[in-house]
Parts: sequence; C-alpha cells; structure tokens
Amino acid sequence: MADTIELLEAIGRDASLRHATADALAAVLERAKASHALTAAAATGDSAHLKKEFDYRLDHVTQSSQTFPIML
Repeated sequence: MADTIELLEAIGRDASLRHATADALAAVLERAKASHALTAAAATGDSAHLKKEFDYRLDHVTQSSQTFPIML
C-alpha cells in the first residue's frame, strides 16, 4: 500500500502523468510495477479497484438524538 500511495503522490506532482490518457498512465504504472489495483483503477477510471487495497470499510454511525423537556 505504501508504494501505491507514493505512486499516487508522484502522479499528482507530475502534470504529464496527471493529464495522461488512461492507457498511457496504465502503461507507466505497469513499467513501475504498480499494484494490480492501481493499474486497473488508472486504466478504467474506476477508483473502486483501490478500495480492497486500502481495506475500505463503510462504517455506519448510529444516529441518535437527545431531547430535553421544555420547562415552562
């Protein structure tokens, strides 16, 4: 995962990578031996591939409300 984060940072810093086509970016990531999830996300434009790599979990927060009696 650390390599993936470093590669994402490098893409963000380099305008030629940031604005590259999906195919060009996927080719660069394959040469850099990026994870399958990152390469697939770049090739398809779907970040869902990265969810498993980053162990994404949607945590549901219980909604609760508290009311106080109005004293007249």
